[in-house]
Amino acid sequence: MTLWGDDGPDRRIRVAFVLAAVVAFASILTLGFGMTFFADEWAFIEGRSLGDPTTWLPPHNEHWSTLPILLYRAMVETIGIGSYVPYLAVVAVLHVVVASLVYLLLEHSSGPRVALVGGVIVLFFGSGFENLFWGFQTGFIGSLAFGLAAMVITDRGPDRARVAIVALLLLAAVMCSTIGVIVSIAVGVEWVMDRRWRDAITAMLLPAIILLAWLVTVGRDGVLERDPLIQEALATVPGYVLRGLGNAAGAITGLPVIGVALAALVVPLGLRRWRAGHLPARATGILVAIAVQYLLTGLVRGPLGAEFVDYTRYTYVAGILGMVALGNLLGPVRLPEHGRLRSAMVATLTIWLTLSLSHNGQLLVLGRDLFLERADLTRALVTVALDPAPPEGAQMDRSLVLVPAPVSLQRIVAAYGDPRGDALVPFAVRSIPEPILSEATRRLIEGAAVPGAE
Repeated sequence: MTLWGDDGPDRRIRVAFVLAAVVAFASILTLGFGMTFFADEWAFIEGRSLGDPTTWLPPHNEHWSTLPILLYRAMVETIGIGSYVPYLAVVAVLHVVVASLVYLLLEHSSGPRVALVGGVIVLFFGSGFENLFWGFQTGFIGSLAFGLAAMVITDRGPDRARVAIVALLLLAAVMCSTIGVIVSIAVGVEWVMDRRWRDAITAMLLPAIILLAWLVTVGRDGVLERDPLIQEALATVPGYVLRGLGNAAGAITGLPVIGVALAALVVPLGLRRWRAGHLPARATGILVAIAVQYLLTGLVRGPLGAEFVDYTRYTYVAGILGMVALGNLLGPVRLPEHGRLRSAMVATLTIWLTLSLSHNGQLLVLGRDLFLERADLTRALVTVALDPAPPEGAQMDRSLVLVPAPVSLQRIVAAYGDPRGDALVPFAVRSIPEPILSEATRRLIEGAAVPGAE
């Protein structure tokens, strides 16, 4: 049943979303022309193998990344690394899937117009540009996609098949990245609060037990050496949680300056609805999950610096989950047939869409520029590493951090292709600035600093 009285307008709105999805996919892919493999991607290229199952399960840092590893290695071993476009295309496809799931969830909770506005904002979600321009981020996007799919199934009500499907979806989510734990918390809290699903909560044991088994076997090797419970880390947690919620609110509304204030309003509004006995289960689960995400980020990354809370890969997850929570809080939005109230509601939706798209569009462009600069440095490092006459003092077996050691790069290029150009869009690869080449040469000789872990 639609909120419009017949199927016509609902179909037209869905068609509009599909057209926007096509434009978003093409825009993200085109903006990514000229980029190349960066940092953590080289760990998958150098150290994992589709033909060696022993490389599938070990963590990447603290993340269980088996599914992204298999996907990435399948691409490396079939199409090689002579072009970055296919890797960005996979990321863009997964992102469109995420946006489509958000559309379905908002359509169910708030109706087609809110779904169109929210879905389009997610399609052009520059607030999470790291997850749009970095092929490595199939892990975060995959976890979120599986979690959102579990919510779509939850909306249809419980039966044995759906309970099993949700459990498998959440297992897949945790096998993509630690974000899978975050979306599992969101779904788990919702099930505990929803009488329809409460009796099925034991199904959550499947992903939990398998994740625990992985942690106590191979996963423990990915736990960072520093103690996350040191006083310095604990002190960062409140600021990380509040700022993270503010970043999510700013990404959704297009008003980042007042994002923290908007996030702070969620708590009293939630308490008010709880006292009235109308606290939405999904919104509660998502808000708990976002808080846990930034709590963990503060514990693990906080001692390395306050800037980690603003990394867009985290805002991508929190902002998109926040969009779903907002729809759940709003509930059904019905537009009157005529009158000032209808005009006011349409104007509100239009202003919201305009502000958010303007904000996220600017971040998309800034993100593109950042990743093109990273591509310049990557290509410079590969260029000096492959030079047949390396400079005096170069240590060819020492990692360059953002790319493997020169001796490893030589083997990789011989096996999978040369990433310094792009076989599909050669016109998009710009010349490497001389200062960047000089910096790459310096790193080859003196060594490269190790940045904060992913």
